[in-house]
Amino acid sequence: MHIINKIAAMSPPTNKKETQAFLGVVGFWRMHIPNYSLIVSPLYHVTQKKNDFKWGPEQRQAFEQIKQEIVHAVALGPVRAGPDVKNVLYTAAGENGPTWSLWQKAPGETRGRPLGFWSRGYRGSEARYTPTEKEILAAYEGVRAASEVIGTEAQLLLAPRLPVLGWMFKGRAPSTHHATNATWSKWVALITQRARIGNPNRPGILEVITDWPEGKDFGMSPEEEVTRAEEAPPYNKLTEDEKPYALFTDGSCHIVGKHQRWKPAVWSPTQQVAEAAEGESELSHFAEVKAIQLAGKRKVANTVPLY
Repeated sequence: MHIINKIAAMSPPTNKKETQAFLGVVGFWRMHIPNYSLIVSPLYHVTQKKNDFKWGPEQRQAFEQIKQEIVHAVALGPVRAGPDVKNVLYTAAGENGPTWSLWQKAPGETRGRPLGFWSRGYRGSEARYTPTEKEILAAYEGVRAASEVIGTEAQLLLAPRLPVLGWMFKGRAPSTHHATNATWSKWVALITQRARIGNPNRPGILEVITDWPEGKDFGMSPEEEVTRAEEAPPYNKLTEDEKPYALFTDGSCHIVGKHQRWKPAVWSPTQQVAEAAEGESELSHFAEVKAIQLAGKRKVANTVPLY
């Protein structure tokens, strides 16, 4: 606690060397903090040789946020083994990069214990991947990281149960993709070898499961056939009869004072109808799922294309 108090009291760095030293200190907590890499990204930016040191609003926000995250960092549980231990991998593809977390529940426990949180930015061509490919990339990176923690023999449950994961377990891939065939083969081989699909009703939101309520069931249902959704065709490929039912969804998060404000939105381009909501203390992943929930409430047909 003494070290944490010293970090919380630190003054902002004044040059690259001090920033690098600060990052070296806080790096110890990278697996304890959801979205760690994305939070400290502005700090890494000013340490790069090609960039001049400029301490702006983004750096100030990142510096203060990571200190607060360390003060409230999640304690990681010990790794357990055994046939009744459930290892659950939550993944998400954010706007700036993939995130994933590993949780474990042993018999007799009423709540799951986190084993680690990870995040990184998109690299090179990954930023041009389709949303489907980004979700698969997050699952792939999550499986790799989880294997280093619990080994390669332990079974993993993937959550949320994305439709595209069901296709992968059937040996299929979406018709539209930017990643090479070799990359897809690598993804399919590792994910299908090391994991199976988990409970479809868990959103996989890191911000929600971090504060898992005491007594809340952390169980997983058996693997089921994925029939909940199919990949929609591009909007311009819809028929004139289908377009009125198409909905576009999005979610965002911004800082207001010391609070995080999230906002999901749903838009119908043909009916010119929009719907939005607002809330506090969640990140953009949560807002994106809430946007889909809003779209579900507007359902007026058996098939509703979502974008």
